[in-house]
Amino acid sequence: MNKNILVVCIIALLFGCSDTIEFNNPAVQANNEGQSWIATAETAAIKDGGLVIRAIRGSEVLLLFTTRTDTGEYQLGGNNQNEARFRDANGVVYSTLNAPDPSVQVFPSDGVIDIEIVDAANNLATGTFWFNAFTEDGLNSINFSSGVFFQVPIRQNILEVTGGTTCDTATADVTDLLGQFMSVPSLQSCEAYQNALAIQLLACDDSDGMIQSLINNLDCNDDDGDGLPNSFEDVNMDGNLDNDDADMDGIPNYLDNDDDGDGVLTNFENMRGDSDEDGIPDYLDMDDDNDGILSIFEGANASQNTDGDLLFDFVDADDDGDGILTINENPDPNGDGNPDDAQDTDMDGVPDYLQN
Repeated sequence: MNKNILVVCIIALLFGCSDTIEFNNPAVQANNEGQSWIATAETAAIKDGGLVIRAIRGSEVLLLFTTRTDTGEYQLGGNNQNEARFRDANGVVYSTLNAPDPSVQVFPSDGVIDIEIVDAANNLATGTFWFNAFTEDGLNSINFSSGVFFQVPIRQNILEVTGGTTCDTATADVTDLLGQFMSVPSLQSCEAYQNALAIQLLACDDSDGMIQSLINNLDCNDDDGDGLPNSFEDVNMDGNLDNDDADMDGIPNYLDNDDDGDGVLTNFENMRGDSDEDGIPDYLDMDDDNDGILSIFEGANASQNTDGDLLFDFVDADDDGDGILTINENPDPNGDGNPDDAQDTDMDGVPDYLQN
């Protein structure tokens, strides 16, 4: 049977002959607390990738929001981001995004919006709905059952916005928070990204399981207490935390509070960023100032500062402040990162890179 005809038949059965709508007539009808509720005006819109239905009867307003425009069922209540909202004649607002107060709970905030048709060619939307919604304090509820929206015109003239989110906005939030997590890694930014993924999972179609996989593989714990979430210490991004060991000391980064083994704890080096701007953050860089000498040999843990400037030697590209970069004063002829063989032109026991 044609879906349009089926919807008309359903309406006829639910509301009786006197309330039956004519074929092709736009309508929104339902039972409100057991009484027939028929809108006198209705319209629809596509906003942020979701469908919005607005129906008006006098001063009463019914709004239905879905996270996408695909045909199918959109669950209401709980953590679902779809929303049914009703404002009664007294201005009292009920929403499926509101939870019932435990002291008066008889039934949960729940329901379904079922999009049957979104006719892009003619800009019409058809479907069914039912819901239980609560006031913001959770003390009062309202029930709509056997609801139908039939060939509601999509006119893009709806100003109201959902209190939940849509797939488009959820995806944008995930992208934004992932960027923050990657640029400023912390337990807080990891948890914010994780929460955004959870909302995206509810708002978007995850038929390929990609969103759920990201959630499952995201570890916001901090096993070594260095301020970095475990997942951020998966440097090669292969999902295996045990094969990332920056200083090759046998302790994987997520269990090592000094990832590069330079004597400075990771949480302090993470705050400093990338001193030599070589693309390797200091907490993973064994030569923080890129002068050819490993940081651990420049007194990284003892704050050695040969020239008395504002930079300690391990982040100072010119340790003696003579205007010649340390790397150009032959500090490590054999290239092993240890300056024991550094050039000492005047043979006075002080290598050139530390003598101005």
